[in-house]
Amino acid sequence: MGIGTKRNIRVDKPVKLIFVGGFLGSGKTTALVALAKRLLTQGKRVGIVTNDQSDNLADTVIVRELLSELGVAIEEVVAGCFCCKFDDLIDSMEKILVHKPDILMGEPVGSCTDFVAAVANPIKIHYHEAFHFAPFTTMVDPDRVRELLLAEKESTFPEEVAYLFGKQLEEADILVLNKVDLISDQERKEIVAALTERYPEKEILTTVARNGQGIDAWLDSLLSGRPGANTILSQLDYDRYARAEAALGWLNAAIKINTANPVAIDELLTVLMVELRDAFRREKGEIGHLKAVFTSGGKSMWINLTKLDGEPLISGMEVGEINRGTIILNARVQLDPEHLESITRKAIDKVAAACNTTAEIDDLQCFSPAYPDPPYLVRETVEPQG
Repeated sequence: MGIGTKRNIRVDKPVKLIFVGGFLGSGKTTALVALAKRLLTQGKRVGIVTNDQSDNLADTVIVRELLSELGVAIEEVVAGCFCCKFDDLIDSMEKILVHKPDILMGEPVGSCTDFVAAVANPIKIHYHEAFHFAPFTTMVDPDRVRELLLAEKESTFPEEVAYLFGKQLEEADILVLNKVDLISDQERKEIVAALTERYPEKEILTTVARNGQGIDAWLDSLLSGRPGANTILSQLDYDRYARAEAALGWLNAAIKINTANPVAIDELLTVLMVELRDAFRREKGEIGHLKAVFTSGGKSMWINLTKLDGEPLISGMEVGEINRGTIILNARVQLDPEHLESITRKAIDKVAAACNTTAEIDDLQCFSPAYPDPPYLVRETVEPQG
């Protein structure tokens, strides 16, 4: 395919690009925030582009809450992954360049692969004077490695999801095993050994992005100066890729909360997450990622759940008891969109009644992602940048 018309992008010096991919729920957003905070302490100017298949992205709210007051420019690309929305990505990057960043970071949507051919190579060809790629990272969750790569535990996901997961690992320069605090040292060693055996050419690192463990070593590798995003997928079956994405229903919703008496927001969010999890469990709808962010009066609190047998994890600011605010809810679940929407609406109504609140759905979009159709694909090797 062609690679479009080159824009006239001017920078005082090349901007380093740090992109972090990985499957849903692997911890990419938390990791990018941790990297950004480290870079800020080094005196670097940072910008971030988030990405989702639809509007009302919880990750953008979280990143803005944690970083916008620190001078981090934040933009988002919606209605498709970076690969399929290349021109929108460049638009967002140009907006961030106004703030003269040293480092520009991006987080492709969790069902994305073929990043190097569809995004990195076109940027290298058209904008090599403006941008230099750091090594491309794929972040992985230990449970997903055991389930989707090593097949050590039974998966309810179809085979195509394991295929997509494998491709995400295949095109990385660095594999980062995140959440190692949730497994034993022996399990960590076994998973690292398995990844090393399968991908001997890749650097394997471990992190706990939530508390910063391992972030410095990872950042040192990213800033080592070696060129990145050079592993082009030689083969990618787009029909299997599309079926993997279509296996999940995607739901993004904005919900206005209003109550006569103040309600404890941590309890409200926890009750909502548990109600959704239990409803999905009854339908055998595996969770790719379930995330909700509550915002009110400049305060934000969020909650995550990444698997059916997991427990929700609260993060963010302690907001206490509040009368009104907005919940941004994102769900990626192995259910058809119509069923996912029905379950979610019922859960919201049930939780609102139980917590004696009014929950008005201001906006809700529920769908399966469209067939991936990147406008630009370059599978030839592009010479490393200077």
